[in-house]
Amino acid sequence: MNNEKIIMQNSDESAQPYTMTGWKSRRGMFFADEISARYDGCTHVSCKTCGEPTPRGYTVCGKCRDKIKFERYKAMPTAEWDGISMLYSETTDKFYGTPEDAYDEIEKDEDLSELRLVICKLNYVRPLEGDYCVDELAEDMDVPAVVAEAMDAFNAAVDGIALSWSPSKVALKVSEK
Repeated sequence: MNNEKIIMQNSDESAQPYTMTGWKSRRGMFFADEISARYDGCTHVSCKTCGEPTPRGYTVCGKCRDKIKFERYKAMPTAEWDGISMLYSETTDKFYGTPEDAYDEIEKDEDLSELRLVICKLNYVRPLEGDYCVDELAEDMDVPAVVAEAMDAFNAAVDGIALSWSPSKVALKVSEK
């Protein structure tokens, strides 16, 4: 038998008045701390790099983000185009089949290097593994042999099939004209 004391809903023991202080944001939301309330009520925050206002949700302003992206690009190793791989431009957010295709994007007085071209890598069909079914399996059970065999057959059938391209961490070596 349960010896817990019975407390009814209308009893003074079930609840007492309590006053809580906190912060209300500009949007009317209640917060226990000032920092959260101020963040909820603001539209902009200070850039962590230069201090300029940047929209809430970003820690760095657009100019500083661009500078960081440019520095990251400049730090990439470079390689010659292999004649096959797609190229991706960090500045236009477009893919190109050849460096010549990318030339169509630049103005007369611009250089191909301004597109910040990155050599792409192939994305292959991912093989199926036994843990693909883990959420459906009963505890301490393995994938049935017939399923494992089908997965092996699928993996063999799709091995080496490319689906798409994605930018790598290697920049295209661009010769100056």
